[in-house]
Amino acid sequence: MKRIPQTLLFCLLFCSCAGGNIKIKINSDLSGDLIIYQKTISKKAKGSYLGTGLTDRGEVVITLKERSYQFGNYTQMSPPGFRFIQFTEGETAEIQLAIDTSQNSALLKALEIHKEEIGSILQEAKLRDDLLRFNTLVEFIQMEVQFPFSIQKVKFTEPRTAGEWTVRLDSPNKMVLNIPLHAIWAGEHALTIVQIVPE
Repeated sequence: MKRIPQTLLFCLLFCSCAGGNIKIKINSDLSGDLIIYQKTISKKAKGSYLGTGLTDRGEVVITLKERSYQFGNYTQMSPPGFRFIQFTEGETAEIQLAIDTSQNSALLKALEIHKEEIGSILQEAKLRDDLLRFNTLVEFIQMEVQFPFSIQKVKFTEPRTAGEWTVRLDSPNKMVLNIPLHAIWAGEHALTIVQIVPE
């Protein structure tokens, strides 16, 4: 098997995890898939011997772990830290995504996100041109939700810091949400609710 150059390997791994920590795809029968991506980094002072005339400067390994789950109805699943709630009033339907963004968030524990490890990834990314453009993605929990129907609008029910807390539609049926980790660790908002209005 041909060896992948280390710089390319770094780029591949970071590109792969740039899509988000949590991806949810909901089917027309309201069942679907939930995928969690976790990033870890480890650095060793010494790597493997590569030949004479080369000084070993160390070895860095970045890993991406994918955890996949299925659900029967997205409004009935109850992972730690977030819930979908569906309201119907007459012909008007609304969905809310409620997320635990407190300092002791159950979501952070489920994602196995640790402040020290995030700091290590950022520190390493800032030393490398090929990783620099991905370092901000490490500082957020990103959720991508693909619905089986078109969405009219998405918004936070309470004001959030613009540019840090973002929720948007990437396509008529795909929502992307970014939650800054520093805000969770600072205890800025115990609960975050996103209002999702279908067409």
